[in-house]
Amino acid sequence: MNLKLNCDFDKLVKAFEAAPDQTREMVRRQVKMAVRDIQEEARDNHRFITRSGLTEKSIMSLVKDNQGTVMLTNSIAVYQHEGTKPHLIVPRFKKVLRFAVNKKFVFSRRVQHPGIKADPFLYRAADKMLPTITSRFEAALDNLLGGL
Repeated sequence: MNLKLNCDFDKLVKAFEAAPDQTREMVRRQVKMAVRDIQEEARDNHRFITRSGLTEKSIMSLVKDNQGTVMLTNSIAVYQHEGTKPHLIVPRFKKVLRFAVNKKFVFSRRVQHPGIKADPFLYRAADKMLPTITSRFEAALDNLLGGL
């Protein structure tokens, strides 16, 4: 998912013409804050049941060349985000699987996993934070143009 801001590009062009270094720094700062806000919103508001906190910790952000990215660094987090279809689990190296059912261990040659319901928490966080990010970017641009 790409998040795109709609802003007054005439103002942005004027700011770049008047003060390119200050404008570049303002854009970098706004992108960094936007990525941080989406990351925090995704970590705080999700629908999956957290047990170890690894999924929340795997929500990472990166800002490079005025482009921000929020990503998942753990494959289990990707499965929780995108969901999985029901599938069969077959052991690769052992003859049987051992798992707990009602606090008793059961052995089976294969298990039918019901799948994981998708929880697109990154997309929801981006959609929720978009108005805040847009208004903050516009305010910073107006502030920069007002100071020139």
